[in-house]
Amino acid sequence: SAGAWKQKHLAMRLSELPRHPARNPKLEQYATDGDTAACWLMGIDKQDPFADLDEAVVDLGAGNGILGIGALLLGAPRAIFVEVDEAVCKVLEEALENEDLRGRAQILRRDVAEVQIDAAPELVLMNPPWGQQRRSADRPFLEASIAMSPRAVHLMHSSGAVHVEPWAKDMGWHAVRWLEMDFPLPRTYAHQSKRRGSTTAAMWRISKEPP
Repeated sequence: SAGAWKQKHLAMRLSELPRHPARNPKLEQYATDGDTAACWLMGIDKQDPFADLDEAVVDLGAGNGILGIGALLLGAPRAIFVEVDEAVCKVLEEALENEDLRGRAQILRRDVAEVQIDAAPELVLMNPPWGQQRRSADRPFLEASIAMSPRAVHLMHSSGAVHVEPWAKDMGWHAVRWLEMDFPLPRTYAHQSKRRGSTTAAMWRISKEPP
């Protein structure tokens, strides 16, 4: 449970997960680093304690599974990882085996727009494409997340994203921005000119119930 974890220890553990191969610029596979994930997950746990959940957490566009694995380490009963990239799914499988979490995890290798989950999850966690390569690349993720009817969606996006609250309102949901932090960007792709840079990420909690 979260009480057994200090943020720095969770960050170290998550930083040791097998790395996201991040080879497809069109998918904007910007991996979430261990420090960012740990800080965000500990903040989520204060609002929606993982150990109190009865149903699964969904990690949407899971990558190497850092968010869902962090949720499991903090006490979530089960996690469903949705990831379309076959090479990335292999890394995710390895990460779950290494952490001895395979029995509490399900991997769905498919596009987020095609996801169907039998029972509504309690939480959806996601750091979707920010739309820097393809405009509105985040839209299928946003739509899929609320289609699952969770209690809450926890979203990381660019701090410059101004569409999250209006979109949620149009859908009859409520989006509350509650955290901003530096998000390191390794020079993953040739189109990034700096060797290593950072940007500012913001985090939202999106829920059907008013905050």
